[in-house]
Amino acid sequence: MKKFSEKFLKCINETQITSLRAGKDRSKFTGIWMVEVDGRIFGRSYSLSERSWYTTFLNGDEGDLKCGKEIIPVKGVKPADIDNITEAINKAYEKKYLVKAYNKKWVDGLCKTESVARTMEFIPV
Repeated sequence: MKKFSEKFLKCINETQITSLRAGKDRSKFTGIWMVEVDGRIFGRSYSLSERSWYTTFLNGDEGDLKCGKEIIPVKGVKPADIDNITEAINKAYEKKYLVKAYNKKWVDGLCKTESVARTMEFIPV
């Protein structure tokens, strides 16, 4: 199984908003909050809308992650170990984004049950 490079993981950890393109027929990137846990990259749907990057990946489409100048083709999957890793993902969101107090409402929202249920893991292809 392919893994993300240390350089790419470092970029994810140091970048507030990571660019994501969901679906091969899309040309534009969307900025979302992503976190890294144990070399794995996760994002959560905040808006919970029916037509979103999340549902595109859930339907099996592939896409791309862009951090800095590097673009990595990815697929998105629901983590099989979501029950075991949720706490670590929540803590990663808090550590990364609560450096700014005004982010609290969004971090709290991303850690609510509805958003946790929409956790996506990005896997390089």
